Amino acid sequence: MTDAVTTARAVYTAFAAADMGALAALLGETEWHEAEGMPYGGVWHGIGEIAQNVFGPIGADIPDFTAIADELLPLGDDRAIAFGVYRGRDGAVAAPFCHVWTVADGKIAKFVQYTDSHLYRQQTGLL
Repeated sequence: MTDAVTTARAVYTAFAAADMGALAALLGETEWHEAEGMPYGGVWHGIGEIAQNVFGPIGADIPDFTAIADELLPLGDDRAIAFGVYRGRDGAVAAPFCHVWTVADGKIAKFVQYTDSHLYRQQTGLL
């Protein structure tokens, strides 16, 4: 397993546990690209912006939101790609995603999200 896969997996684990300390350590200076069509779309820098503009709103909008990577594969030495499904309580959302993670020095340097933003908005009612 590459460092990129291990580091990306640690982000999913910390997010699932709502471990903001671990997320801050992993995402401190990350360049985060949330798909433009998403309710939280845009480019965010560092854990403060990511928490304020992505994690916080998702937690408020989608009860029991999860992003679970069903498959996590290396893309060379410094990148990993994840495929999975966003989920929420009682089927509030079940939208597939692809995430590309770039790692430097054991931390996430860049994150890029690919998802069907229209489907996500339909399922969550965040039109």
